[in-house]
Amino acid sequence: MERDESHHHMFRKQVGGVTTLVTRISHSAKEIDDGLGRLMGKQLCLNLREFWELIECPLTEQDWDALVTERCDDGLNPFLVSR
Repeated sequence: MERDESHHHMFRKQVGGVTTLVTRISHSAKEIDDGLGRLMGKQLCLNLREFWELIECPLTEQDWDALVTERCDDGLNPFLVSR
């Protein structure tokens, strides 16, 4: 992910034709708990378990890209879009 510093630590990633994935962490955040992890995971097109696997590295960037491509076949993150 590309890091973009502003009033938050911003992280962006583009996967194929999918809308850019964006998440952020407040400068004041001391740790990421499951509540924040769940929200960040949704922004990254991942469920909570997958989010932690991405953070801890069993989920590779290539595997993550494949999940995003599969889940976002219309270019939209299904975790964020009401259908």
